Amino acid sequence: MLETNALVRRLSINNSKLLTLSDENIKDIQAVLLDMMADFDAFCRKNGLSYFLCGGSALGAQRHGGFIPWDDDMDVAMPRADYVRMRELFLAEYGDRYWVQSITDGSGYNLPFMKLRKKGTRYVEIFETDPDQAGIFIDIYPLENLPDVAPARLLHGVVCDFLHFCCSCVRVNCNKRIYLNYFGNLRAVKVKALLGKCLGIIPLKTWCRLADRVASSCKNEQSKFVSFPSGRKHYFGEMLHRASVLPPKECTFNGHLFFEMSNPAEHLETLYGDFTAIPKQHNREQHSILTLDLGVNNEQILL
Repeated sequence: MLETNALVRRLSINNSKLLTLSDENIKDIQAVLLDMMADFDAFCRKNGLSYFLCGGSALGAQRHGGFIPWDDDMDVAMPRADYVRMRELFLAEYGDRYWVQSITDGSGYNLPFMKLRKKGTRYVEIFETDPDQAGIFIDIYPLENLPDVAPARLLHGVVCDFLHFCCSCVRVNCNKRIYLNYFGNLRAVKVKALLGKCLGIIPLKTWCRLADRVASSCKNEQSKFVSFPSGRKHYFGEMLHRASVLPPKECTFNGHLFFEMSNPAEHLETLYGDFTAIPKQHNREQHSILTLDLGVNNEQILL
């Protein structure tokens, strides 16, 4: 029930109502992403901020030495304290080139992680809250400290997952017509939309900010465990030993030096099981894209 986003990505494959990216499109997007990552990496090094590849980008670094060939975004994470500082500092230095979207800004953005988006490009998905700022993006996830005492960690995790589930239900209800239009009458969507209608007496932005505050409530930066409550497998599914994540180490990614976790295997096995295996075509996920424009007059629009 918490995996609506993953379901949508699977149903977006070969969906005639959505834009299907060619291999050339994907390579062009990856070139833009590498430029974005070079800026982000330089900014973090200059300001003493820690970051590391996670999710599909961490998988690509280990399995392919760079991008997964069919991947069209980047996933990075930062310890919560650096995540907050990045949001405060980045626009002052790079505001002419990028947007930074987060639930703490005044927009309608409602995802539990930040997006760094390239100005002058357009990558519009079906659920965009602000199409005018829908550029090619890097997802940035906060790494959270977890309580060392097991009962406190259990309570923290249950509350985090409950609040993220509430956010997801309200978000699905807000987007119900879009789901029905592009993916048909899905049972998971109907159930979550019904719950979201009840929970919607509290605005979605309020749910999101509450979930963010609770997730970041543990301030012990030496805790034994850390997690990505905003990740696809949520608090317990993405709980890791701190020593396997920090400190980050350099890795080669498409010829660039970026940072990865100190032991990325624990993260990748948690997410993917045997992460060395190449998935078959029908098991590869795809974003639900309507418009692509790389900023060089090659815009493609799905009508």
